[in-house]
Amino acid sequence: MRPVFISHLGLWCAAGASAEGVREALAQRRVPAGRLEILNQSFPYAYATSPGLPWQARLSEGLGAVAATLDLPSLAPEALFLLGSSSMQIGTVEATWPPSALPMENFRERVGDVLGVQRRGWLFTSACTSAVQALDAGVALIETGGAEEVLVLGVELLNRSTPAGFSALQLLSFTDARPLDQARSGLVLGEAVAAVRLSAKPSPWRIHAPALALDATSPTGHAADGSSIAQVMRGALDHAGLAPSDIPALKLQASGAPATDAVEARALRLVFGETLPALFSIKASLGHTLGACGLAELVAVLQCAQDGWLPPTTGFDNPDPELGLRPLQAVMPWEKGPILFNIQGFGGSLAAWVVEGL
Repeated sequence: MRPVFISHLGLWCAAGASAEGVREALAQRRVPAGRLEILNQSFPYAYATSPGLPWQARLSEGLGAVAATLDLPSLAPEALFLLGSSSMQIGTVEATWPPSALPMENFRERVGDVLGVQRRGWLFTSACTSAVQALDAGVALIETGGAEEVLVLGVELLNRSTPAGFSALQLLSFTDARPLDQARSGLVLGEAVAAVRLSAKPSPWRIHAPALALDATSPTGHAADGSSIAQVMRGALDHAGLAPSDIPALKLQASGAPATDAVEARALRLVFGETLPALFSIKASLGHTLGACGLAELVAVLQCAQDGWLPPTTGFDNPDPELGLRPLQAVMPWEKGPILFNIQGFGGSLAAWVVEGL
């Protein structure tokens, strides 16, 4: 298998539309200030741009922001374009009456039109691991010689249907997200457009194949003992040829949902025992960006790591004795080495992968 590298990064989210803005927001542990009215209730929401901007304008703004850092004119003509999203065009469907019957399968082509990138490729939708599924396909194509370059995007834009569903399930927090904190009470959703260019040519970042799984324990969650999450983390380590003791830092899912944070904590001890790596979560600064979250959080973390540090966990102040975890509360200096990334999604979807700074 050939090694796979990340050559370019792009991100547009509540924390900022540039690497400098994202780094500043994460270092200062900023939280989004916006709120969204859903079903006669008000919830925090991580807007990436003005709440009043129409869906089509949001798409153009987000794609324009990431395109500025991707150097798309240099993209090889034969490069593939892979897209992950869980809500796709729901926002524009909501804006028409009677509701538009836009075919969801054309969403990748629509994004490509806005970017000016007409390439062969596929659309992936698997709840919160959608963008990671696209990332996995891109890595596999380069590893096996099926492509020299792949452009991977995750897109999740403001709509009302998705937050309404989470609200009906009583999964949203009425206050800021508090990952792993004793006072955590639920999710804070957000929007993001994130992108990476994968390449067979060496660069400072090597990415290993993600480990993916679907846990059918329940319609919404994962095995309560953490075993399914632990299995996926072990799979990611195997793909990278690493042992748990080789991992100095781990980007957690840790969304602030009481039950799911506890399950992830149990999984950590199944894999690492009591000798845990440095832990951190950035969901409280970006919002939980659903289908785009794997790619958005990957890009945000690498933007910080390029600057020589890893971010603290916004929203965490008081440890929960049940979890026994103390994630980073201040910037941690970082030079190079492997970082493990975790994502757990609605409906049992799971992903973990390793990126190495060389």
